[in-house]
Amino acid sequence: MGKWIVVAQRGGSGDTYVSEVIRRVSGTREDAQEAMRAASLTYGEPWREKARQVYRFPSGDSCVVIVRGMVSERQTVLSIAELVHDSADVDETAAAEPQDAVPPVEGRSPQ
Repeated sequence: MGKWIVVAQRGGSGDTYVSEVIRRVSGTREDAQEAMRAASLTYGEPWREKARQVYRFPSGDSCVVIVRGMVSERQTVLSIAELVHDSADVDETAAAEPQDAVPPVEGRSPQ
């Protein structure tokens, strides 16, 4: 079981991109992919949506959502990402370890 996020990325103004975490998921990769699929059917609704197309990349970990509205079109890439490091978890582990324990130096006996 892992911790996952679904991230939406779309073009902003000029050469900038906007990234946004739209869902948090605890579970398997398949659970995260299902959350992304569900989000692809509702995310990025422009005013008066006329059409929506969802293209899945072969890995299944990302897709492109194209939504056409009355006067605009929005293209968004949705992806999943698995949590591989959390400093809060590291801090908790460090707090549980003795602070004054010093490993012995090779070739010397502990004093």
